[in-house]
Amino acid sequence: MRKLNSLVIDNDPAFLEIARNLLEAAGFSVTTCGTGQKALDLAQHESFRLVCCGQNLSDIHGCEFCGQLRSIVGYDFSSLIVLTDEDNSRILKQALLAGATDIFSKNDLDELSIYLQRYADREHRQLSGRVLLIEDSRVAQEIVLDLLTDMGLDVDVYTHAEDGWEAFQNGHYDLVITDVMLEGNMSGITLVRKIRRLYGEHGNVPILATSGFDNISRKIELFHLGVNDYVAKPVVREELRQRVFNHVTSYQKMLELHSQQQSLYSLAMLDELTQLFNRHALREFSGKYFSEASRFNRPLTLAVLDIDHFKKINEVAGHAKADQILAELGTWFKRFVRDEDMVARWSGEEFIFLLPNCDSDTAFALMTRLQKRLSQFKPANVVITVSIGLATTEDDSKHNLNSLFELADRAMYQAKMAGRDCIRVYESESVGSE
Repeated sequence: MRKLNSLVIDNDPAFLEIARNLLEAAGFSVTTCGTGQKALDLAQHESFRLVCCGQNLSDIHGCEFCGQLRSIVGYDFSSLIVLTDEDNSRILKQALLAGATDIFSKNDLDELSIYLQRYADREHRQLSGRVLLIEDSRVAQEIVLDLLTDMGLDVDVYTHAEDGWEAFQNGHYDLVITDVMLEGNMSGITLVRKIRRLYGEHGNVPILATSGFDNISRKIELFHLGVNDYVAKPVVREELRQRVFNHVTSYQKMLELHSQQQSLYSLAMLDELTQLFNRHALREFSGKYFSEASRFNRPLTLAVLDIDHFKKINEVAGHAKADQILAELGTWFKRFVRDEDMVARWSGEEFIFLLPNCDSDTAFALMTRLQKRLSQFKPANVVITVSIGLATTEDDSKHNLNSLFELADRAMYQAKMAGRDCIRVYESESVGSE
């Protein structure tokens, strides 16, 4: 890792040594001197990325030093820190107007140390990501491409927006940089519109627009279209570098946060073993099933399925085998049910099926087919049977999850009492499987 060159100027040799230690600990190479004029001479012949100067130098005032350093070619974008013996808002204002980047008190070295460490981390950090660059000027292409690859980014470069749009549709990018005025039938403005019309994360990728027309009305127009940022040509490397860094890191953090949210959602809503919805998810989503059944006067059937003699399977085959049975059943149930159905693990070996627009007869036929196929499936190579209870809302639209579950659970208990491996529908005269 290359070291960043730094220059420290102060009258006090003891403080120079303290500053050297702080900078070297942060990863800088350090040059020190005691006068402002000597520092300016050094700056004429060597490039320093960070300059720290005392406010009260013996030969020149700190603010005057800032102004003279900024006038030297190549020091437009160097960081210039003024170190004072006291906190003073007037000194701060003078230093900033003279060209200082920031001001620190010599009495708070911890704050200075944190700043130096973060500065070094930012300068050394290499990004990983992919950028889509659309630019029809070969010179501008080379300048931006060189900057982006130096930052560690992979870049796909196109001259025409049509080619860039095709690449965008077929790939994942962390940033799009496009010129506003491009050769061909599609402009950069049209490209921005097309990207922003996409749904989801794909359409939220940050877009940085570039243009030789640097005026307020053009910028406002582009922001209305959906660009995140704007850089006027000719591009200033350091400005573009910082903007790219901010947009790429912010977008990647957003994606990471979204991924974490999805993981937390899955943990909250999915049963870890079977990967089916859990009881919490069933309570969360079932309201929609019941409200739609009532609103459109459609039947909704709830099935309670319980694995027969599961306690014995646990005792004979062991808990690991029993867990394998449940896990494989979860995958199989998801393949068996219709897209509109909901299946969840209620507890232990008990599962719930919510079957919208499904009356008792249809649900009975569906569960009969499930039983027959299950006898051939043999999860974990174990033959299992299930007892199933059904209850439907077709005779009473005022049901909710709790009330309908209670009826289906009673029907399932009747199936157990009837010898297991059968289906019962909750009604005055229960209907059984053949």
